[in-house]
Amino acid sequence: MGVMTTNATIDSKLVRAIADEQLANNVFMIEWLVKAQQQLSLQQRLIDQQQQQISTQQQEIEKLKEERDKLKNRNSKNSSVPPSSDQLKKPSDKKKRKKGFKRGPKYDHPEKTRNGFGQPDKIVPLELENCPVCGGSVERDEVVPEKVQQVAEVVDQPIEIREYRRGFYKCPSCGWSDYSPVPLGVKEGFSYGARLSSIVGWLGYGGNLTWRKQE
Repeated sequence: MGVMTTNATIDSKLVRAIADEQLANNVFMIEWLVKAQQQLSLQQRLIDQQQQQISTQQQEIEKLKEERDKLKNRNSKNSSVPPSSDQLKKPSDKKKRKKGFKRGPKYDHPEKTRNGFGQPDKIVPLELENCPVCGGSVERDEVVPEKVQQVAEVVDQPIEIREYRRGFYKCPSCGWSDYSPVPLGVKEGFSYGARLSSIVGWLGYGGNLTWRKQE
C-alpha cells in the first residue's frame, strides 16, 4: 500500500512538472506573439506615414508643374509682363527638326571653323617645365614646329584675340612627348574662349540670333 502511494505521489509531481513546463512555454509563446504584433503594428504605422508623405509630395509636385506651365505660357497678352519679353521666346510654329540634326555649320567645315583671326592682339607663349606623366623636367624640341592656335575671348575691354604658341616637349625620364597644354577654358582646335562661347550660345538660344546673323 505504501509503495502504491509513493508511486502515485511521483506521478503527480511528474504531471505537475510537465504542466508547469507547458505553461511556461505557452506564456513565452504568448509574449513572443504580443511583441511580434506590436512590431507589425509599428511597421504598419510607419508604412502609412510614408504613404501619406508620398501622397503629399505628389500633390505638391503636381502644383509645381501647373505653376511651371503657367509661367512658361505667360506673355504680355495674358499677364502683366512687358511686351519686350515676348521677343526672347522662340516661335512655336517652327517646323520640327530632323532627329539628330544640329544647328550651325559642322566642325571643320570649310570657312566655318573660325580657325584664325589674322593679327592677334596678344601672343601668349605656353611653356612647359615638368612632364605631366612622371613629373620630371622636360626639354623643348626645337626641331618640331610649335603649334599655334588663335582664340577669341571676352576681356575687360572688347574681344581680344590671343595667340597661344605651344612648343613640343620631350621627357628624357619616361619618353613622354607632346605639345604644352592649352590654358583652362580653351578647347584645342576651337577658336572661341569659354566666356565668348557662352555669349555666342546665349545669342543663339536665348536671343534667337541665328548662327548666320552672328557671322
